[in-house]
Amino acid sequence: MSSFLIRSARPDDAASLIDVVAAAYAPWRARLPDLPDVTAGLASDIAEAVVWVAVSEDGSIVGGLVLVPARLDTHIANLAVVPEWAGKGVGQALLAQAESHTRANGQWTLRLTTHRDMAPTLRFYHRHGWTETARDGARVFLEKCLL
Repeated sequence: MSSFLIRSARPDDAASLIDVVAAAYAPWRARLPDLPDVTAGLASDIAEAVVWVAVSEDGSIVGGLVLVPARLDTHIANLAVVPEWAGKGVGQALLAQAESHTRANGQWTLRLTTHRDMAPTLRFYHRHGWTETARDGARVFLEKCLL
């Protein structure tokens, strides 16, 4: 089994994180023309939001999560894992980090938005206790209560 660690993203991780996000979404880009640019603003996110990266034993960034705390809840703006690391627990570990951080900051609800046609992504979140709360066009809104 391959191992990895989760750490806070640093400014010099921006280019690698952009590559990870681009690789994770690449299979969807051609099929989903309404998918927003999910790599935009990642360097700013590292400076302004809470961002973690999953780093493999060889030092490669293989996943990342952007968390945006708000007054009443916390929003996962992006969760991405490179395809060759899919199914190895990276996404689950990043989610656990987000949940722990959210609880530690006195908030009990995590929210995110995904695309209705990304069925594997929806299944992943449902398996990890997320509930669909609404749909608007192609957007699917999910939340997880941490109580």
